[in-house]
Amino acid sequence: MARHKKIQAPEEEEMTSNISSMIDCCFLLLIYFLVATSLVSEKKLDISIPPQSQSSSSQRPKVDPGNINVSASGVVTWNNDLTVGGAYDPTLEPGTAAYLEQRRMEQLVESLKMLKEQAEAVDTQPVVMLTGAGRAPHQRIVDVMAALAEAGIHSVGLSTAAQE
Repeated sequence: MARHKKIQAPEEEEMTSNISSMIDCCFLLLIYFLVATSLVSEKKLDISIPPQSQSSSSQRPKVDPGNINVSASGVVTWNNDLTVGGAYDPTLEPGTAAYLEQRRMEQLVESLKMLKEQAEAVDTQPVVMLTGAGRAPHQRIVDVMAALAEAGIHSVGLSTAAQE
């Protein structure tokens, strides 16, 4: 009689995957994104919300608040009559002289410093109302806030203008 030999199947090894190359790829991507990211830091805007107080008709501010309007094209006006910043051009390359000149608003800073001097003369804080159009460039609003910080004005009201 023939003997039937039982054939045993070879033991299957556990499938393992080598993840060291995946870890290398992750680190390379991390380094790439760290190097490729441009880090831009804005100046710290140290502006605080004025405290709420009981206001009565006898405690009205002696200095009229300043009004800054930013239109949808980025034009900045002071007290609705003096244009202190031209239209904002988003196509200018950051770091160029034209870009830096566009963001610098020396005339606005001077007007804000005069408002601050007038307010300090009557022993009160200057107040400014910043109104931006709904489609105003955000960078232009940040530029105005930087001008306020440079002038030393910390009491600022923010609002959005109705449709122009």
